[in-house]
Amino acid sequence: MYFLLADMADRFSLLKYGLAAVLVFIGVKMLLIDLYKIPIGFSLAVVATFIGISIGMSLRKEKLEHAAAADRAGE
Repeated sequence: MYFLLADMADRFSLLKYGLAAVLVFIGVKMLLIDLYKIPIGFSLAVVATFIGISIGMSLRKEKLEHAAAADRAGE
């Protein structure tokens, strides 16, 4: 899993921030385990959401940068 994500981090510029958010969530979950047990389904949904959002925003950022470069080239 690590090598897959490491390769994807090169392709998606904002993935590292999504993974950082996942690690923060997991840390908070571990701190709260004695007070409240967060359901596994909810945890998986949060992890998938963080990673999905970071990949989506990376794709959007790349598209906007590509469009801006095309506009500059056209001027």
